[in-house]
Amino acid sequence: MKLLYPLARRYIAGEDIQTALQSINTLQSEGFLTTLDILGENTTNSDQAIVAKQEYLQLLATQMAGSMDFSIKLTQMGLDISESLCKQNVKDILTAAKHHTARFDIEGSLYTQRTIQTCIELHRDHKNLGQAVQAYLHRTKADIDDLIHNRISVRLCKGAYKEPPSIAYQSMDNIRENFRALSFTLLKSGFQPAIATHDEYLIQEVMSFIAKENIDKHSFYFELLYGVRRDLHRYLLQKGYQVRIYVPFGKSWLPYTLRRLSERKENIIFVLKHLFRETFGIRKLR
Repeated sequence: MKLLYPLARRYIAGEDIQTALQSINTLQSEGFLTTLDILGENTTNSDQAIVAKQEYLQLLATQMAGSMDFSIKLTQMGLDISESLCKQNVKDILTAAKHHTARFDIEGSLYTQRTIQTCIELHRDHKNLGQAVQAYLHRTKADIDDLIHNRISVRLCKGAYKEPPSIAYQSMDNIRENFRALSFTLLKSGFQPAIATHDEYLIQEVMSFIAKENIDKHSFYFELLYGVRRDLHRYLLQKGYQVRIYVPFGKSWLPYTLRRLSERKENIIFVLKHLFRETFGIRKLR
């Protein structure tokens, strides 16, 4: 499987902290903001969960940590094992990261309710905590309303997991329309929201909306994946928008890559499509 690494390497900033920090340093020198994600999920015992926590604490202790945000998966912190273990691990990270913004990644729908509830609970004592949400879930409008009510920063993405029609939109047209509506809500009422998409149609809709509503470009940011549509990264930065790059790294790159590709055929199409578009350039933005 190591044969896959040269391909994955474009989208994964290495297997260790030092390699990842080199990528972070390059991005920040170019004017990008960064969110670091230590790859890993669904730990099966407490030792694994504690090791995952220690990796975040080690990262926070580096000299580069002052200029980074972090993303955390609750299943990586032990949610499948014990909610109390998971919460304690997260509290330890948030306490160490009190001068940073940390966000909970949103995982499969099995974990959505517990993730949102945990975020709202822990945010009471850790105001540096935010939450990611998925536009394809029917419940997300209500979740965003709850998060805004609690003054929690939100990252909006389309969603990458395979979910049934009973709880999630299936067609891209419906997902796009919901993403568009949710992004407008966040731009008007949210707290430094992240609009996480490479979809040029949605990016153009956001750009048009903030111009129409006279919304400050620095009241939100676009968040894009490391290595995906680097031309789009640069374009948005040159237009004066805040651009945050989501940077995954770690030894769990193989299961991460295979899982993302196997869960939905759209994920494979996503990679191939954006490789093509980066080669031939931006078409829909003006």
